[in-house]
Amino acid sequence: MTAHNSLFMIRYPRRGFTLLELLISLGVLALLGTLGMVSFLNSRNSRDLVVTSQNALSVLRDAQARTLAGEDASVWGVHLEQSQVVLFRGATYAGATSTDPHPLSANIEIVNIALVGGGSDVLFRRLDGTTTQSGTFDVRVRGSATMVNRITIDASGKVYEAGTAPAASGTRLVDTRHRSFNLGWSIRGSVSLIFTFSDPPNPDLVYSVVMAPYFNADQTKFDWSGSVLVGGQPQTMRIHTTSLTGSNTVLSVDRDCRFNTKKVRITIDIRDIATYEANCTTVTVGPYGGTVSEP
Repeated sequence: MTAHNSLFMIRYPRRGFTLLELLISLGVLALLGTLGMVSFLNSRNSRDLVVTSQNALSVLRDAQARTLAGEDASVWGVHLEQSQVVLFRGATYAGATSTDPHPLSANIEIVNIALVGGGSDVLFRRLDGTTTQSGTFDVRVRGSATMVNRITIDASGKVYEAGTAPAASGTRLVDTRHRSFNLGWSIRGSVSLIFTFSDPPNPDLVYSVVMAPYFNADQTKFDWSGSVLVGGQPQTMRIHTTSLTGSNTVLSVDRDCRFNTKKVRITIDIRDIATYEANCTTVTVGPYGGTVSEP
């Protein structure tokens, strides 16, 4: 064979994938797929855990707020189960007159419920929002030992995730102070709701509310809420009835310490109901204030 012809006889080898290379490639792809799935599941579980924990806190805070506001003239509580939290109205879950279940995500569960008294219900007091069912419970991803959020219910009524309870702002209390006055007389036909605010060294500020627009049609309910500017600081309150008949009134006063810094006397027409000190916690019942009770 001549040199000229041999140039055309050169063949370059054609090389494909061997079986071993194919197996290694498939193994790498499977590993990457598994890692991606694990990352996706962890991300979803983490998100669901955060959302569920926040929802549980919201339901607890809602129960306390409804109780303090005297909604439906009842106390409100939260019942804890492995797969749901239930907002309920009434002194016990078994005897609840209304329930509002909040199911958990399928991959989340409530475990390790440890409340004072050994039950699974949390009730708040109408007078000050505290609870005798303080304790803890865990919200966790099912079967996980590490993806866990601990919820704490403090005896003061504060609820929060694991750690230290949020500190009060300054020296003032930050919970709502609710008082219920069983007057022993009816406010039907009353004309004026009067607030007398103390603002030393300035003169007292008197703020009068015409009551008629805040009664319902048959005067079985009265509900006023608003803010009064005193010394440049808004004082925000709600005055409403939880019971009103022709012979008696149960009057609720909601005075949140975050928004009230002035001493105030509350009267209806010329009848003295109560005086709240500037510290927001001390209350002196007036001659027509009846008795302060915790329903």
